[in-house]
Amino acid sequence: MKRNLTLLLVVLLVISCFPIATAKEGIVLTIWNSSQSMLTWYDEVVTPEFIKQHPEVSGVEVLYMPIQDYIKKLAVALPSGDVPDIMEIEDSWAVPYVTGGYFEPNTDELNAILDEMRPEFKNCLSYEGVSYGVPVAPFHEIMYYNLDYLAEAGIEEIPETMDDLIDAAVKMTVRDEDGKIERSGFSMRLGGNPSGTTQKFWVLALLGNGVDIYEESATQPGKFHCGFDNEGGYNALKLYIDLLYKYKVDDFSSMKDTAAFAAGKTAINMREPSSSYSIIENGPDINWVAAPMPMGAVQRATFLITLNLYVPVGGKNVELAREYVKLAASRDMQETQVIRRGGYNPYLDADLKEGHDPRLAPGFEMPEDLKVYTVPVQNSYDTICVRLGEMLPNILQKSELLDNPEGIKEEVKKMADVVNEVYKDFGEYGE
Repeated sequence: MKRNLTLLLVVLLVISCFPIATAKEGIVLTIWNSSQSMLTWYDEVVTPEFIKQHPEVSGVEVLYMPIQDYIKKLAVALPSGDVPDIMEIEDSWAVPYVTGGYFEPNTDELNAILDEMRPEFKNCLSYEGVSYGVPVAPFHEIMYYNLDYLAEAGIEEIPETMDDLIDAAVKMTVRDEDGKIERSGFSMRLGGNPSGTTQKFWVLALLGNGVDIYEESATQPGKFHCGFDNEGGYNALKLYIDLLYKYKVDDFSSMKDTAAFAAGKTAINMREPSSSYSIIENGPDINWVAAPMPMGAVQRATFLITLNLYVPVGGKNVELAREYVKLAASRDMQETQVIRRGGYNPYLDADLKEGHDPRLAPGFEMPEDLKVYTVPVQNSYDTICVRLGEMLPNILQKSELLDNPEGIKEEVKKMADVVNEVYKDFGEYGE
């Protein structure tokens, strides 16, 4: 009996050392992303529903990387084929990889979803008549105002024009006895992530003055050159210089951006809707409201940029990846994206304000005179944004540009030359 028991224990021990042949592990999908709030949305909302619909999938792993690290990773991983099942990429970063053939084209089902969304998305997701990727987290630029500071300054209405905004910012700027800013009237984007620096200058200054970063060649369709080496570009840079050195509503040493707004250290901030969650968390006592971009000297404008989901060529689970993308982009999931992230609902018939915090909802009003811009399908564009964003902080530190038209024109010309050189480097330049 003892001998039989010993033999049984030996057999059990041997069996335990080897996997059971009939046990089958589920499929694990992989996603790369650069947005922490999106990571939470995938984990807590999209993935549980996806696994419920696809029991053969045991999990979805999301690898988060900071933006700059992620951009470098894309440049290495996609050409090498070392890719996940799904990639979340901002549209402008994705263009070189779309045109290079690194993503699977959309299926008819994914294109049907895209057809129900705002047409701007199809414009920035299509190349040579084929669409790649689907929006899952669009965002636009809006303004945030501290209502208590407006009231303190005797301002009863939210600024409607750039002149109104400047007037309000001047009145709400607070300095100490030595003249140092304690509270900026308007927190300007003066540095940081270069693309983000360019985006703010693009929508507030360039678009507001009626010019864009680029123009298409009149004689060479599909070729481009700088669009702001002109009066509009001059007025755009002059606006920034005047805000800093004439009106003195901000400076380089002041606390910046959403952190400053949540701390009560600025009265006006310009940011995407998702930053409202940081304000709510870090500045619960701040009395604030959001609003559309003000009317500039020429027009009222904002941009519409989106994080898209792409299925890379060479992924291990292409069909399941497409199913995940389809679910994430569905109406039901986009409604949750709006509620949880302060996002923009991409569907054409959606009520853009529905589901938002009442303080944030006014930022989703789209006045009839508001012109919406999207990023172009150009291989050069992201590099241009980075290069301009690297130049701007150095230019804006030049206080000698105040009341110096020739100096401002010279700086605009330098930026224009950089834009044109990038177009030439990518073979996309045309006069």
